[in-house]
Amino acid sequence: MNFNFNEDYQYDSCISRGLCSINPRTSSLQEVLVLYLKLTSYYALKLYENGHPDEDARNIILNTISVMVSNFEFSENDFKTLTAEFNKILPPLIEKYKTICKEKNAEPDFMESSLKFNQGTDIIKSIQLGEKEFLKKLKNISPELRDLYRISFVLAKSICINILDLETFGVDAEEGYLSILKLLNSLNANTQDTEKIKEMIEEISRVDNTLMNSLKTAREQRYGKAGVKEVSYTTTPGKAILVVGSNIRELEDILEAIKDEEIDVYTHDEMILANTYPKFAEYKNLKGQFGQGIENCLLDFATFPGPIILTRHSLYNVENLYRGLLFTTDFATSKGVISIKDKDFSEVIQSAKDAKGFKTGRQCESVSVGFDYDAVISEVKERIGRYSHVFVIGLGAYTLEQKAYFEKLLSQAPEDVLIISLSYCVQRENVICLNACFDTFAITAITDRLIKEVQTPVTVFFPKCDRHTISQMIYLSQDENVNIFVGKCTPIMLNPNMMTTFQKVFRVKGLTSVKKNLEEILGK
Repeated sequence: MNFNFNEDYQYDSCISRGLCSINPRTSSLQEVLVLYLKLTSYYALKLYENGHPDEDARNIILNTISVMVSNFEFSENDFKTLTAEFNKILPPLIEKYKTICKEKNAEPDFMESSLKFNQGTDIIKSIQLGEKEFLKKLKNISPELRDLYRISFVLAKSICINILDLETFGVDAEEGYLSILKLLNSLNANTQDTEKIKEMIEEISRVDNTLMNSLKTAREQRYGKAGVKEVSYTTTPGKAILVVGSNIRELEDILEAIKDEEIDVYTHDEMILANTYPKFAEYKNLKGQFGQGIENCLLDFATFPGPIILTRHSLYNVENLYRGLLFTTDFATSKGVISIKDKDFSEVIQSAKDAKGFKTGRQCESVSVGFDYDAVISEVKERIGRYSHVFVIGLGAYTLEQKAYFEKLLSQAPEDVLIISLSYCVQRENVICLNACFDTFAITAITDRLIKEVQTPVTVFFPKCDRHTISQMIYLSQDENVNIFVGKCTPIMLNPNMMTTFQKVFRVKGLTSVKKNLEEILGK
């Protein structure tokens, strides 16, 4: 069975409840957080360049970007928590910079800002300040440049998440952090050079790809080499916990904490990948996957009969979810979500024991997930002589529209085109079907090796548009032998104007009709 979790897209929470839109209030508060980030990064870079990196500044910058960008609806409490942290660290950060300048007998170069970081947080005034900043950008910066800056923040989010995930494995990612500081300081410079900003974004995408490689290596060193695994969707009678997100290291902490308890653990959404690592087979509490994924999170969460842990960066619009059973290890905690500190899962365990759990369980078909990278490339090398072009189809969003498009593409592509599909599948001699599931690294890992080891033109299709795939598209667009096509993107990631700029600047084409796209690629 190929992984296809959401055939019925009409039940998509993102569409039906508007969870993938962003309101003006949130947008204004994000503008204020950008001001804090710009000011903090300015002095953090000054200290870094003088050999005095500040750990507090590093933590607040990385965590704020990972929380702020593409968050459907962070609360006023989230905003107050973040700004309180900035207000706490900024005065000593500036004082430290002044001290260094004094020791070097140099004149300090202070940055002007409209922030009053020594005062309390007034939400109304903050919203007004954010609106003022937005209008200033509207007046002083070209639409294309504004779009590029916003795109750069999407890449920054991907980098910050990868850095923070790497740190949980004890891996240093200093190059990534430095790239974030340089990005934020480019905003301070207010450059109007579009080409310069494009080059900076391309450099960031290369750094992000390096981090993804490092994260894949760190996971395999700790958990063994990932492979093909039958993942159960069956639920069994008993108390249960649902673990949501992509931070596999935190899943390990949870399983360790409950290994002596009679409580089952189920993964959700991207966390299914943990089941493909040998190490996790050792945990008897880990039962398999539950639910249909993020697009259906409202129904999945509401029907799960136990506590739900949102691991770091698992940002959902929890204002629309029921209260009392949601926990998180994330930096900021939304209203109604209980914070987990210092790996203390005792409250979660008690909540699981108090919850009703699964009464009878439900038998479901298992899903085969994962693949062997080396085996795929070997198969391509053996067969490539018969083909003039290679298509790589990435992870699917599984909308009915996309399903129809890719089924038609897979069936109508000429016989001399070899297709490697990580999600959609039809049985043809020229189609290699892989079930990559949520392996976001897979598409660049495979394409990189095709470019280096197989001298054949490559076209990459990105059905999904998220924080990681946007970075990957920019990274791959830098190779002239690679064509890139992308499906629709939710406004929370790239609004229509940003999408137009994105496609124009980075040589990315949109999915139209199969006939037209095949003509564009193959020139027939």
